[in-house]
Amino acid sequence: MIGIDTTFLVDLEVSDSPRHNGAVALFEKWRKEKHSELAIYNQTFLEFQHVITDSRRFLSPLSMQDAVERTWFWLDQERVKIIYPTETSLKRALLWTNMFKFGRKRIQDTHMASSFAEAGVTELWTANPSDFEIFETFDLIGYK
Repeated sequence: MIGIDTTFLVDLEVSDSPRHNGAVALFEKWRKEKHSELAIYNQTFLEFQHVITDSRRFLSPLSMQDAVERTWFWLDQERVKIIYPTETSLKRALLWTNMFKFGRKRIQDTHMASSFAEAGVTELWTANPSDFEIFETFDLIGYK
């Protein structure tokens, strides 16, 4: 199963992003393969909506209504699985937080990585592979 980070959703959506074409190419390749599922951590949608509607980041941010519609797009896909935290993934995230001495800025990624690991995700698409290397759990796929 392939996990996708918030950066991938944003880069796929924002045509002005320098990584937009790479995200589109990766998504189209996945669509044509038709044998693997994409996994999205449930909290990723909240972060996506927060980022994509921010007028300080984008000249033409989405309205919240459009951001919610984009979320529905992903929820309605047959080959997309929404990943939720479990007690085991929470404990793993807490262990990783202490083990790697993470601060508050690593909370979201650590809980996502832990939930992905628990759900059997083996590959992760992200614009920030260095954020996930420390876990030594996923094949990290960047895109440009």
